[in-house]
Amino acid sequence: MSIGYYKLNRKLRVKGEVKDVYVARVAYASEINTDLLAEEVAASTNASPAEVLMWLRALEYQISRHIAEGDVVKLDSLGSFYPTMHAVSQDTPEKVTSRTITSLGVLFRPTVRFSRKVKKAGVHLADRRIFDADRRKPKNEPDNAAAEAEEGRNINNTMSNN
Repeated sequence: MSIGYYKLNRKLRVKGEVKDVYVARVAYASEINTDLLAEEVAASTNASPAEVLMWLRALEYQISRHIAEGDVVKLDSLGSFYPTMHAVSQDTPEKVTSRTITSLGVLFRPTVRFSRKVKKAGVHLADRRIFDADRRKPKNEPDNAAAEAEEGRNINNTMSNN
């Protein structure tokens, strides 16, 4: 069990000079949805997938309800969910109102035990290509428009040569 990564090329401005740098990023293996998770939990317990799905949906609902009420929700072996808030700072306390709040969100803080499990997972190179941060594509892979234009030129050259 390990977490895959890919190499990302970014432009970094250092003292006015733009420099290429490379950094590792997580290559997500897949997205596990609630139905699949319910099947996996059911396979490791005596419960049916439908029963597990019912409990997972109930857990999702209760966690979101408590977060929306401003509660911290702690799942003992997994971690805690905290409601978060971003706001614009003001000069005086009187100017701080609900209108100065710009967004609400959720923060997850894993338990030490859960964090240790993730750290022990290790890593592996999942994709040998180097991705470009600006294009979100592999560096040597052409943009669709550029590739189509090149393909069009090749077709036109072939036709004119015949």
